[in-house]
Amino acid sequence: MENIFILHIAIILCAGLIAGWICKRWNASPLIGYLVVGALIGPGGFDLTGSKVMKKALDDAVEQAAELDPNFAETRDLSLDASPDGKTQTPKNETVALLRKTLSEKELAKERAKREERVAELQEEIRKDEFALEATTEFGVLLLLFAIGIEFTFDKLAATARYMFIGGSLQMGLTILISIAANMLFGMSLTSSFVLGCVVALSSTALVYRSVQDVGQADTKRAQATVGLLIFQDLALVPLLLILPKILGAGADEGSGWFANSWVDMAAKSGAFCAVVVLAKWANVKLIVPRLAALRSNELVILFAVFALLGMCCVAEALGLTPALGALAAGVALGENRLTRQIDALVTPFREAFSAIFFISLGMMTDFSYVWQHPALCAGALIGAVALKWGAAATALRVCGMDFRGALGFGLSISQVGELAFMILTLAYAQGALSDVAYQTTLFVSVASLALTPNMVKFGLTKLGMEPEAPEIGRADVCLDPELAAAINSKGGHAVVIGVGHIGGSLAEELAALGKSVCLIDMNPVNLQPFAQRGIATAQGDGSDPEILRTAGIGRAELVAVTTPSDAVALNVVKACQQANPTSVILARARYRLNVAPMKRAGAEFVFCEENNICDSLLNLLKEYSLGGVRKNGPSCECAAET
Repeated sequence: MENIFILHIAIILCAGLIAGWICKRWNASPLIGYLVVGALIGPGGFDLTGSKVMKKALDDAVEQAAELDPNFAETRDLSLDASPDGKTQTPKNETVALLRKTLSEKELAKERAKREERVAELQEEIRKDEFALEATTEFGVLLLLFAIGIEFTFDKLAATARYMFIGGSLQMGLTILISIAANMLFGMSLTSSFVLGCVVALSSTALVYRSVQDVGQADTKRAQATVGLLIFQDLALVPLLLILPKILGAGADEGSGWFANSWVDMAAKSGAFCAVVVLAKWANVKLIVPRLAALRSNELVILFAVFALLGMCCVAEALGLTPALGALAAGVALGENRLTRQIDALVTPFREAFSAIFFISLGMMTDFSYVWQHPALCAGALIGAVALKWGAAATALRVCGMDFRGALGFGLSISQVGELAFMILTLAYAQGALSDVAYQTTLFVSVASLALTPNMVKFGLTKLGMEPEAPEIGRADVCLDPELAAAINSKGGHAVVIGVGHIGGSLAEELAALGKSVCLIDMNPVNLQPFAQRGIATAQGDGSDPEILRTAGIGRAELVAVTTPSDAVALNVVKACQQANPTSVILARARYRLNVAPMKRAGAEFVFCEENNICDSLLNLLKEYSLGGVRKNGPSCECAAET
């Protein structure tokens, strides 16, 4: 039992691995699998982590200690479980009398101390396990916020300013106000209603964006406008995390701050923290990043990123602010510099792993027994929350100028309760602002709506009769890293290589040696790290994603080389490259001869077929030598095999 935390993490990771594998096989989002499998293995499901067993053991130990000390539970703020008939279990008088009769006072005191020690051991064991799991989950949230902070750029903010500030404020305002009115009708207090309104108003940026990508609409004007609303929600999380602790009474004690008035104190500390962030961003761009890049060490980059993340969290906490605000600020401070993409690629494996633990833990909190006992309440709350957010989002998008069908479709796509709202929910529950019923119901609504998000996005974007919209093209420099843009302007031509293997890597190095600016694209950040160390620009992601292509400079590329080993993947990439920049020369690699023609029709000017090359090499070998005279391990054989 000493390593129960390790056992819990092992169970969570194993369940997440199985869920992710199944979701990938079914072409579903792994995040949905994490939520579902978390609900299955949690205390409300099969309880594979043994939480109920541990708590039952604690209840038994408390009951045994109470047999010898009737005031034991009250003095230690403990309670005994209720018996099946609903009555609280109490020590039986005959049991106590028997113990007092058979044991001397010294033995009775020793037995009492032994039972109390057992209760303390179980309490400490449960407390350590819960603290470790909560800390791991919280670190996953911090990494999510860190990634969101890195993505905040002035270009993106300017491109969606109208939808962000007008549409975002309208969507959140309508959601919060209607939620307050509805909750107060059911007898909730104003504070509790406001907290639930804030929870319901937040959506899931990561899950929505992935789902929109899956249906091929991520690069449309409607999608970019909707992302503006999501960015506003992420930004709004910052003041909410500052204000809510004060409203709920979870802030610093009066007199412990810089000013006597807590609101003035919060404003002053927030201003000081913003100054720290601006100073840190300036120091990163001017002083730290250039020297760190010159060392070309991935280890130092990842250590610096983690140090910046934890350092900003510590600064925020020292000022009486939330660590979540520090994580977001760390991402902002490390954004828009020459190492931003590399930092994001290096942090990605950690973020994905901890995000999986976070989503599984979120699913584990879902109590199936509560849902089973209150099916009408849970279903009604889910339908009501989705309908409320759908209406508010559609109204906001329509007011900002989106067509009616598009507003309905994309309004439905962001009608879930996001994972970051969990932070507000747990804060309010810990401060006693929410009852058990409100907490469990809202938690179910969040998990269920997240699980339904891919289906809601697919239905909203394909079944509501929207007019077709082509992805935006021609924004050549919008997403370019400043260092890559400078390299493109200073060198003789730009090339994009998609697929980092022996072929793609060798081609990129040769192009760089010829004085061309090059950017490599690959799904696996590990494949990109050696090239990033040597100063070659990299972009981690799907080569068929228009945003990734623009990040790699596709709009300025004279040459595009598609060297992925899968013909199906290569065909999709060629189509995306042709659409993003019709003037570039596209070279493509094909494994089989029958795929050469489709790739040329898709836009590839030159297609190099492995099947044809091997056939030609073998025929040339037979022409050069008689069949019986081919030398084993001869040069021609090596050349043919290499081809």
